[in-house]
Amino acid sequence: MKKRFLLILTFPLLLSLTACWDSDEIEDLGIIMAVGLDYGEEETGRFSMTNQYVVPNNIPSTQAGGQQGSPFQNLTLSGDNFFEIIRKNSLESDRPPNYTHLKSMVVSENLIEHESINKIISFFLRDHEFRRTVPVFITKENVAKILNVEPTKEMFPAVQIKELTQNIDRSLNVQDNLNFGDLSKHLSDRSSFVIPEVSINQGRIHLEGAGIISNEDDKIAGWLTPDEVGGLKWIKNTVRGGLVTIDQEHTSEDQVVLEINKSHTTIEPVLKNGQLFIELSVHSSLRLGEDWNIERNVFKPGWDKEIKKESEEVVKEEIEHVISLAQEEYGLDFLEFSTWVRIKQPDYWKGHEKGWNKEFSKVPVKVNVNFTITGYGTQDIN
Repeated sequence: MKKRFLLILTFPLLLSLTACWDSDEIEDLGIIMAVGLDYGEEETGRFSMTNQYVVPNNIPSTQAGGQQGSPFQNLTLSGDNFFEIIRKNSLESDRPPNYTHLKSMVVSENLIEHESINKIISFFLRDHEFRRTVPVFITKENVAKILNVEPTKEMFPAVQIKELTQNIDRSLNVQDNLNFGDLSKHLSDRSSFVIPEVSINQGRIHLEGAGIISNEDDKIAGWLTPDEVGGLKWIKNTVRGGLVTIDQEHTSEDQVVLEINKSHTTIEPVLKNGQLFIELSVHSSLRLGEDWNIERNVFKPGWDKEIKKESEEVVKEEIEHVISLAQEEYGLDFLEFSTWVRIKQPDYWKGHEKGWNKEFSKVPVKVNVNFTITGYGTQDIN
């Protein structure tokens, strides 16, 4: 009798727990995969915003006979603020934009030249639908054109742009992702930083170097080439793989290509008689990947002596070039030396924090590069 009573009592409760009572059909959602922000024309509005919508009916499936059309559609609107632009979507689409599945954001150089990036992203950082893991990119191109490029490997340009930075373990020229959370931290810390750059190359989306954002006005200060991105990665201890090429300028022999196995960089701020010095040391192990000197005898002791010396010189030059850019050309610590000074020399930092960019430009930096050649390809088996 007691069990029967419990069953009778439980049955109405089960009815009230029906699954997905507030769910929406995917066809009724305006799922946004990418957002592009640009400077608008005076007659149409201060800002331009491109939303990349998913078109669910055009997504190929195993049951459908084939793709009927493009799986995405871009809608570009202008206005005097981003909230106004988002609301304008309702005038052209019955599906309100939903940003919980956002894969990437692209901001134009033109926009950051007119407005500080702090102001540009403040709305998106505040909105609950914009996740802090979304990567941010910068471009010299028109943002709408970037998001209209047909992807070569992915279904959506938004995803292809995001995935461009995933090969950090294969190339020194690939800048790490900068997501909303990292961007917010840099702005809160009042530090200069870099944003990965995308462009259009032969009709395809292409990863370039990086844009430098100044902590003095939160605007674009300059650009790094892909090679300079490599130098920056050695400095910031973000090398996860890639190649070191000893070219004709650095060797009396033919070119040699070394593959990076692992790397570690240390930055040590040192005070001597009140003067700050920075010692930057790179330790890395590499293997011989490609050798155009076919006469080289890798079984002879000391075969790697010259290669080791030449490769260290190559990387030291790359690092010193980027340090020179930061100190002399831009006068901005986008190398993030300030982090190490704050941690290891807190008293010095307190006295120089406000004028750090000026102080940073005068700090001597000693660069040490020490490589270990650990192997020579398939010949290792002999």
